[in-house]
Amino acid sequence: MIRAIATDIDGTFLRSDRTYDQELFKKVYTTMQAQGIRFIIASGDQYDFLRSLFPDEADHLAYVAENGVLTIDHNMEIAFDHLSTENVSAITHFLDSLEGVAYCASGKKAAYVRHDASLEFKKLIPNFYTKIKEVADINQVTDDPIFKFAMSVPPVKMREIQATINYRFEGIIHATASGYGAVDLIIPGRDKSYGLHKLLDRWHLTPEQLVVFGNGENDLEMFNLAKTSYAMENAPKNVKQAASKVIGTNEEQAVLHQIAKLVI
Repeated sequence: MIRAIATDIDGTFLRSDRTYDQELFKKVYTTMQAQGIRFIIASGDQYDFLRSLFPDEADHLAYVAENGVLTIDHNMEIAFDHLSTENVSAITHFLDSLEGVAYCASGKKAAYVRHDASLEFKKLIPNFYTKIKEVADINQVTDDPIFKFAMSVPPVKMREIQATINYRFEGIIHATASGYGAVDLIIPGRDKSYGLHKLLDRWHLTPEQLVVFGNGENDLEMFNLAKTSYAMENAPKNVKQAASKVIGTNEEQAVLHQIAKLVI
């Protein structure tokens, strides 16, 4: 029996215009509540941004935010980790040496982007973060623990850069494609499945009672965790191959229609 449903957001739950079918959501969410089914937002996006998507339900949802490093249930922090200042310095020094790469760093208080980042990149960030601060140097942020980096990279160099980072910073940070030409740098072992494990343990549930939806390589760990996983038709081939089933696209609101089939 399904007791929990987790969904990725970008390219999965949201349309490309950053909207979703709110009427259908309220219908399926009401049914889920009546059946005692937990709803989890599992995304690489900022916690505050994720809350903003569900203004009426925000306090009652669970969040595996920033790709798993920050897990929150009903406003209660369940799990959190962060990078050392030495590792933040080493990572930013390397990223600054890469041509054509822009990045922001995630902290609890805000997402930080350099003043000299391109205007195009700065316009992109509000699609995933609501609390954003510009700084001259990420390493000047001393009052907010940094736990993730999000990069925009040239598509033709994405696999090369991803492999280089995973070799150079093995055991410190792991590069994973998150969709839309973006690469997230996350703490190894602090992925979406880590946060989901924490929530399942808290609720005394098993992976067999969990259903997940995703479209990116940063969803593969939760695909491996859950008994039932759905990949979007717009997902890369390797992601679709890892899922239990492939459904429609995010533009078609396939997640909500599939949940409706499961619970209504």
